[in-house]
Amino acid sequence: MNYHDPVDRELKQLLTSKTQELVVPDTVQLAVDNALSSLSKQNVKKRVPHKGWRWVAAVVALLFVLGTVSMYTVPAFAEMFRSLFSKDNPDIGLLRAQELGLVYNPHIKEKDEGYTLVIDEAVADPTRVTIALQLFDKNGKHDRDKLVLGDSNKISIKDAKGNVVGSMYDMGYTNDFYYMVAFFSEPLQTDKITIEGNIEALGRKNDPLIEGNWDFSFDIDMQEANRETKVEELSGSYTTPHGMTITLKRLTRMVQGVRMELETELNDTAMTRSPGELWKNQMLSFHFETIENEEIHSVNPRKMGYMDSLMTSSHTVIENGKIRWSYTFKYLPENEPYRFVLDGYSVAELDGSKISFKPSELSEPQVFKILNDTVELVGTSLEKSQIDDSSYEMAVSFYGEMENEIGYEVWKAYDLAGNPYEISKRGVSSLINALANSWRDGLIGMGDRNTQQPYEFRIAGLDQIPEEITLVREVVNKRYSDDLNWSVLIE
Repeated sequence: MNYHDPVDRELKQLLTSKTQELVVPDTVQLAVDNALSSLSKQNVKKRVPHKGWRWVAAVVALLFVLGTVSMYTVPAFAEMFRSLFSKDNPDIGLLRAQELGLVYNPHIKEKDEGYTLVIDEAVADPTRVTIALQLFDKNGKHDRDKLVLGDSNKISIKDAKGNVVGSMYDMGYTNDFYYMVAFFSEPLQTDKITIEGNIEALGRKNDPLIEGNWDFSFDIDMQEANRETKVEELSGSYTTPHGMTITLKRLTRMVQGVRMELETELNDTAMTRSPGELWKNQMLSFHFETIENEEIHSVNPRKMGYMDSLMTSSHTVIENGKIRWSYTFKYLPENEPYRFVLDGYSVAELDGSKISFKPSELSEPQVFKILNDTVELVGTSLEKSQIDDSSYEMAVSFYGEMENEIGYEVWKAYDLAGNPYEISKRGVSSLINALANSWRDGLIGMGDRNTQQPYEFRIAGLDQIPEEITLVREVVNKRYSDDLNWSVLIE
């Protein structure tokens, strides 16, 4: 920190006043100092630093001190809390669970075949379940590579009625334990959960399997976490120039996360562009920012170096043309104003754009423009079929710079006789031409020019290269962003 800055002096005074009565271990104090320093440096690299980020850093640091001093005797989560401060986005929800005393010790210790499975820490709320699982060999050394979840090994979560409501997976993140998590797109509605582990084998694919029984089961009382859940109704609605109405509904604040709900509805004109089931294929792009215009989190942006804390998202059709969306974040500001900003959206629509070419003339690349998308054809070939190795199919190699989304597209190929052929796509894509201060300007790059690995259209059933062929994009995942102008202040 630069303590010559008056803002930094305020932060130092805040932390000093709140921690002077606590005995803070040196390791905690060092982690806090490093966190504040690194957060400032990270934001300098991304943009110019803002006062708002310093205050967020101070709050996170204070939560860290208050919430972890008392639990440094718990080795696994203590190490994870320290490691959280080396990341761009500290897991404030997990820190808050510790502050509220919701880290539970199930005292699990299962021994077999020289290996001991241990669980001493678990956290649960309606947003997610997190457990720290360790596996020790006969010498007492933690083995981070022996346990693989799959057919033989599963960790399930059941509600109070015995219904399976989720399954856990290993997030990685740390070598000190298996960081097992389960996220819930809809908040759990139960006063108790049961975590059941069926662990029957240890070892990875190429290793000899060690068969045994490390099954475990324990309950977590959800009533206290449920009492911490708070619902805030939101207001704000906007109809875009192209016929989508977006309405903010509510925030649900839980111990480990914040769930935001909103609804979208297409008008009759927009629905005619997306007949049948097409209209259901949508995506939203938006971000949250402070009143000083500093980014908090972003969802589906076309931006370089964006902030991301989205844990889960889901959507449900509630009536014709209308969808309810749910997004759960690790954190959103509380007791301070911030903004929701709409950046764009996409809907699958009928297209009909055509690309006609003669394969023999592709000795030089040919460039085509369709609905603000650029497709550069670079070659054709016959390749083994992706369905049947005994047959071949035509491959069209290309590079793309796409303004529209590439999911939910439908392409077909037609030969000179008008015979139709199904098209699939294969290759790598990435965000290109993105800016650090814009959520809308980036494009989707199809293929990798640096490694000379183009994208491919694979034309099934076409086992020879014709004299001429036409590629038709029958469905486009149309992106709308340029003429949107809507934000909502959330207080």
